[in-house]
Amino acid sequence: MVWRRVPTAMALVLAAASPAAAQEAPTILGWTLDSVRAGVSYAPDYLGSDDYKPWFTGAVVLSRRDAPPTPSGAPDDGVSLGLFDTGPVTFGVVGRWRSAREDEDDLRGFEKIDPAVEAGGFVNWWATDWLRLRAEVRRGFGGHEAWVGDLGADAVMRGERWTLTAGPRIDWGDDDFTSTYFAVTPLDASRSPLGLAAYSPSGTSWSPGLVASAKYRLTPRWSVESVATYYKITGDAADSPIVEQLGSDDQFSISLSGRYTLGN
Repeated sequence: MVWRRVPTAMALVLAAASPAAAQEAPTILGWTLDSVRAGVSYAPDYLGSDDYKPWFTGAVVLSRRDAPPTPSGAPDDGVSLGLFDTGPVTFGVVGRWRSAREDEDDLRGFEKIDPAVEAGGFVNWWATDWLRLRAEVRRGFGGHEAWVGDLGADAVMRGERWTLTAGPRIDWGDDDFTSTYFAVTPLDASRSPLGLAAYSPSGTSWSPGLVASAKYRLTPRWSVESVATYYKITGDAADSPIVEQLGSDDQFSISLSGRYTLGN
């Protein structure tokens, strides 16, 4: 699930728009900044919530300077750095940002969860020119120290200016992740004014979903994108009072952003 991407991407978009950047994409140690994206999304307040609020969203895509050209990825990809390219397959490192969960509103009395950086690896495979498969595996640092992963497929339709994508997703988190975000400790339950019972989930969490996007190219470098996502929280995570009593197992989001593409 895509949660709260790094807002500093907005600064990168503005920097990329300078005349110097328009001539040639910045390259550092052999890697090229392909594109940056920044915008706003309307998404759940926290994982499992049924309250929604606006968030900054953004992404950065980098690749090796000598890598063969490949089609652009999906807008819900993590911040990616391609390291190895073998034709239609790309391997690299990836990072995501997961926002803090505050101890307010429905979660009054709960222990606050700090923000987390998730770092790991990804693999992209363009099976055909219209079908992309992608997998990410990451470990959290900060608010959680669990292992998480994403698996997805995208069907891509391209026109002269439009690019449309749609496909399934599966988000996974290990038992530490499930416990961090869906457990209700006895202390949480005793301090909550909503009369919740303590709850200790077991096992991993799985969230199947769908992502669809539409991109319109305004100029050779500038484009606008809209993305809609849906995920279903399942298993012990869905049975948590955080989801069952306070929130919802249906998680939606929608975003609108601008993308600047660098390079020649």
